[in-house]
Amino acid sequence: MNLIGIMSIVILVITIFTLVFGVIAYFMYKIRDKKNAKRIPTNYEEKCIELGTDFIFFDK
Repeated sequence: MNLIGIMSIVILVITIFTLVFGVIAYFMYKIRDKKNAKRIPTNYEEKCIELGTDFIFFDK
């Protein structure tokens, strides 16, 4: 087998592994997102009202 054949097989295998790991990472992200969806999301305005300030990150 020549060098071009070996390199093309290496590139093909790396591409397939990249796609497989991408799909696995996507499904792991969806599982984590589904687990964290049970929390009640709050927005900036609700947090300001809760803290009793106009700004959260800035000092006056």
